[in-house]
Amino acid sequence: MSNKNKVIVRIYGQEYTMVGNESKEYMQRVANFVDEKMIDIARNSKKLSTAMIAVLTCLNIADEYYKINQEIENVKEEAVKPLQELEQTRSQLAAALEDFEIKEMAYKKRIEQLEEERINKMKNSECEILKKEIATLKEALNLKDTEIEKVKEENEELENKVFDSQIKYVQTRKELDAFIENFDDKSRK
Repeated sequence: MSNKNKVIVRIYGQEYTMVGNESKEYMQRVANFVDEKMIDIARNSKKLSTAMIAVLTCLNIADEYYKINQEIENVKEEAVKPLQELEQTRSQLAAALEDFEIKEMAYKKRIEQLEEERINKMKNSECEILKKEIATLKEALNLKDTEIEKVKEENEELENKVFDSQIKYVQTRKELDAFIENFDDKSRK
């Protein structure tokens, strides 16, 4: 069983029974709208028959209907434009974000390169300092080597002198021993 509503309406002095799925209040409003339109047209032209008034009312309502439909289409088209612009803006934003991410990666890579260069410069600077220290130490080492050579030469000279002194001592001892022996021999005689 369907939920059809039934209502009796009055349009341009005539009663009609309306049946529909809409509420009784809605059907009454539609009938009142048509009634007002017919009364309006009848007021403007007193010589028209009821049938002509009904046809003119239908034409006026159809005109309003088509104009409203056209307005709705225009509004739909206008409503679609911001959505299309929004979609275009989203696409541009996505492209901008992608571009930003690429540039951010390049920026991070450049920062890493600069940091690496800075570290290398520091290392090079430290290397230069160390090279200078090594050169200074080599000079000092060469001086010490020279000093050691001098000391070795002096040591050799001293060893030679000691050796010469020992030889002289041995000779002098022999001479003394020979002298003592001779002296003892002479004293015993």
